[in-house]
Order: sequence, then structure tokens, then C-alpha cells
Amino acid sequence: MTPEEQDLVMGLAVAPCSPPTRTIDEVLAHFGESDGAALALRLLRDAMERQDADDVEMALIVHAAADASVEEFLEPLTELFPADWHRGYEDIVSMLGTLRSPKTVPTLVLATRWVPEYLDWDENRALAVKAIWALGAIPGPEAREALEGLRDDENEIIRENALKQLSRRGEL
Repeated sequence: MTPEEQDLVMGLAVAPCSPPTRTIDEVLAHFGESDGAALALRLLRDAMERQDADDVEMALIVHAAADASVEEFLEPLTELFPADWHRGYEDIVSMLGTLRSPKTVPTLVLATRWVPEYLDWDENRALAVKAIWALGAIPGPEAREALEGLRDDENEIIRENALKQLSRRGEL
């Protein structure tokens, strides 16, 4: 993606006290697409192929602006999550959490155990907590077993949040 295209996509982003400066229709027209989800998926796959962290962010912005479903993004997001060349881990966990699908459990469990280098400073383990809460919203035995496995974690924050989710689910 060119710097000009990145600027165009950044115009879709919502910032505190600042509405978007571009519309999804303007972005779609520029890229010759009529479907925001299709464009976001194309941009995401292209960014992954080139291992371009900035373009991953751009694809996720287009996805959000298009209000696209996450379902068709499940495979690329679970493939992308463990890659160490991007910064989209928290966004990916949030997106996977909206699915409430047992298919996301392995990736969400990984998010509770692995700390990306750029989050090494975070003693509150926000990424892990976000993943635990996402696990708590997934019905079924896969998520319950994952939470049960986390309730004995060496990290107190992870243990406490796993216990909260098990309790909320009525599974303690």
C-alpha cells in the first residue's frame, strides 16, 4: 500500500474528539471495490504475504469501518496472531472474541501465555485478560477446559481472571 493509500485509510479511523475524515465509500472507490469486507480481507492477506505491520493495521481499520463480519477473517487472523512482525495482537484478540466460537480457543489460549515484545512492560497483562474474557464468552467444553487450565497459572492476574470467568459461567 502506498503512503497515500495509507493516509486515505487512516482517514477512516476514529480518534477521541475527532470524527473520520473519509468515508468507506471513498476508500472502496479508490481501491475499485464495492464490498468493504472483501477489500479488508484482500488487504489483510496482502499485508500478511509481505509481512507489513502497517498494512495489517490499515486492513483492520478498513474492516472496522466497513462493519464487516469477523467470521470470514477467522483463518487469516488465527494464522497472523503468533507472527512476531506485527502489532495487531490486541485487535486480533478483540475480533476473535466477537465470534464466540470454539474455533478461536487455541489462539485465545496462546494470547494468555505469550507476551509480545512491545507489551513486555505490561504487568497487568491486558492482552491475556482480554483473551480470558473472550474465552469466558465462548460456550462449550473447549473454552471451559481452557479456563480451567488457566486457573492454576503462575501469574496471579491470569489465575484471578480465569476464576472470575469460570464463576460467571457457573462452572466453579
